[in-house]
Amino acid sequence: MTAMTPPGPPRTAAGFGGSTADQVLTIVLIVLGLGASVMASFFGAFSIMASDGCFDTCNYTMMNIGVAVMVFTPWICWLIFGIWGIVRLARKKLAVLVVVAGGVLSVVLYIVGIVLLTATIG
Repeated sequence: MTAMTPPGPPRTAAGFGGSTADQVLTIVLIVLGLGASVMASFFGAFSIMASDGCFDTCNYTMMNIGVAVMVFTPWICWLIFGIWGIVRLARKKLAVLVVVAGGVLSVVLYIVGIVLLTATIG
């Protein structure tokens, strides 16, 4: 009869998830995302001044939607993807790509807001 050895800890898939570098990068990007959201909302709020030159030619509804997109979507993306990244960190999965994807989505939505704002200025 052969002696049985007790099972060791479960094997994890080889990869970047759960590593110290992943944790540090994720936390740094979440903190930088907070600052970027503050600045993006600030600039988005002041972009309403683009309507100063408009009289009868501008579509104010579209401009207001563009400003709202520029003010609120950075925060929504930061909150959703930041929480998702923290949950993935807690589960020892790769989290930095989630936070990067949130930042990219935030930039894309901000550009959509700028397009909505400036498309109506004639």
